[in-house]
Amino acid sequence: MFEHQNVIKILSIDGGGIRGFIPALLLAEIEKCTGKPIYELFDFFAGTSTGGILSLLLNRPEVASAKSLIDIYLGEDGQKIFRKTPLTPLNYVFRGEKYKSKGIDEVLEDKFKELTLKQSLKPVLITSYETEGRNATFFTSYDSRYQELRMKDVARSTSAAPTYFEPNKIDGKGTFIDGGIAVNNPAMCAYVEVLKILKKQGIDPTTKKIVVTSLGTGVATSSLYYDEIKNWSPVAWIKGPLIGSFFDGNSDTVEYQLKQILPPDCYYRFQLKLPREKGADKLDNTNEKCLDKIKSLTELYIQQDNIQGMPIGWYSKLNALCQVLQANMPASP
Repeated sequence: MFEHQNVIKILSIDGGGIRGFIPALLLAEIEKCTGKPIYELFDFFAGTSTGGILSLLLNRPEVASAKSLIDIYLGEDGQKIFRKTPLTPLNYVFRGEKYKSKGIDEVLEDKFKELTLKQSLKPVLITSYETEGRNATFFTSYDSRYQELRMKDVARSTSAAPTYFEPNKIDGKGTFIDGGIAVNNPAMCAYVEVLKILKKQGIDPTTKKIVVTSLGTGVATSSLYYDEIKNWSPVAWIKGPLIGSFFDGNSDTVEYQLKQILPPDCYYRFQLKLPREKGADKLDNTNEKCLDKIKSLTELYIQQDNIQGMPIGWYSKLNALCQVLQANMPASP
């Protein structure tokens, strides 16, 4: 798969619900900087939950620009997926999940139609968790077990967050819930998968330069103090930060691991510290004012260096990444 490439470029996108517009903004800037569609700039894609949906959308035969994907989150699609009613707060108790699956099913149907995984323009790895066998599942576009699966079914399986949406059943494959349960940040899985592919081809991975670009969806900055949470009920945890905290911790662990393994010029991690305000870290916060604030903050980090709280300016890091991506583009036929 990569035998004729000296440099292999991986793009990995975290899970994060509605906050998927943060990596979409970053990808739009990369397209603007390079003048190339994202699928041409990277050789291998990985995504979890909302990141899995983005990875699949970027690799549809009918190419979608990264900029157009922002509208999925900030437009009508986001409102349709997380359609709130007066009964929404009670759904945990009476139905088990917060949202009906009709909204997300309609959006995925509109975006993917009957496209199958094997039609992906570049190799993709999409994470999920299969509850019957109790196994992490990695849907890949080159594995014969999954190639005939429809993209919309894979997208639905990776994004079926417990307490938010009901699980997704794929006949003959199992019952699936959100990939973030196993691996919210799939960058390490993608890196290991590329190593496995190279070894299977009889290629020494040390002869290749592997560049990993990992996009986060924002990390919570609001504190949870002992006196506040010590007496929380299970429902209070579920309605509160339980799922988000689990996903954040998972992502941080992978970031730590890759920082130790890869040299700085081979690892580009972009992660935003979310505003310190109520609800900013929620996976389903479609409040326009809150989304606008996070969008403005993301754009500020992209456009400027030396922002307080950011160890390396995003502007410099993005430009350095774009140079790496362009320098290693395959020659035109």
